Amino acid sequence: MARGITEDEVWKACDALLLEGARPTIERVRQKLGRGSPNTVSPMLETWFKHLGGRIKDPRAFSAPASMPDPVYQAAQHLWEAAQAEARLDFDDRLKAGLAGAAASVDIEKDRAALADAAASAAAIKANALQAELAQSREALDGERAAHAATAARLDDARLQTGDLQADLAAVRRAADETRARADAAISAADERAHGAERRAALEIERERLLRSKAEKSTESIAKRFEEALKAQIAASEQLNAVEGRLTQLKTDARQREQSLQALVDDRDARIRLLEAELVDAQRELAGRTAQEVLMSELVAKLAPISAVPKESRSVKPRGARSKNSGA
Repeated sequence: MARGITEDEVWKACDALLLEGARPTIERVRQKLGRGSPNTVSPMLETWFKHLGGRIKDPRAFSAPASMPDPVYQAAQHLWEAAQAEARLDFDDRLKAGLAGAAASVDIEKDRAALADAAASAAAIKANALQAELAQSREALDGERAAHAATAARLDDARLQTGDLQADLAAVRRAADETRARADAAISAADERAHGAERRAALEIERERLLRSKAEKSTESIAKRFEEALKAQIAASEQLNAVEGRLTQLKTDARQREQSLQALVDDRDARIRLLEAELVDAQRELAGRTAQEVLMSELVAKLAPISAVPKESRSVKPRGARSKNSGA
């Protein structure tokens, strides 16, 4: 596991960089030590800059430890004073140049922060506009859903009405079948009566013919009976014609009613097809609205981190300003 750095190690690295003629920075200190994170080095470097002025005024601040032998200590102090005398001539100029560069860096960072604030404000405004548009889209989508529900309800009503009409048509067809059956039965009965009348007439004729052979006096009676039988046959024929006419009228009425009901069913089917087409269009538009809502949600999710930039810029800028001013 990597060992952490101490403030004494950071100060020694800064002193070494300063003696080498290089301005101590976070990266240079980390390179000098070979370890350490920027967050750890930064406050220690600021503390070193705060105490640099006092240490320059007090040469003993850079002196060796007290445990060093006096000759070595004196030689080191003599070398340090000589080096300080030589470096003091141009140290002020380099320090001023470094402070000017730091001030310029601070100004550049301020400009960048201002641009970031402007971009964040524009992004926040755009995000608010997109959120408003998303709210409008959601309201429109809710309206479309309500219309879709109303259309589905109308379609259900139309289907129920169609079912009722079909039931009515089936009932009319059953009634027509029953009427047709009754008419067929009446025709069969009329035929049977007609055949019976014909048979009876034939029997009467035969009987009259036999009786005429027996007695010519009964001719008039036989003729009258024959006439009555003939009238009965005519009446039966007329009754049969009346029944056939009634059956024809019933068939015509049933056919007209069936055609009318079929027209109603066709009209209802056309309305159902129209409602189904409207339902398909509403479903397609609902799917498009849903896709648009998903797209809006993704866009808002992407813009959410941008809206947090102003807070980060405000939290970073004062710390950078304190760091540069402390270095000054």
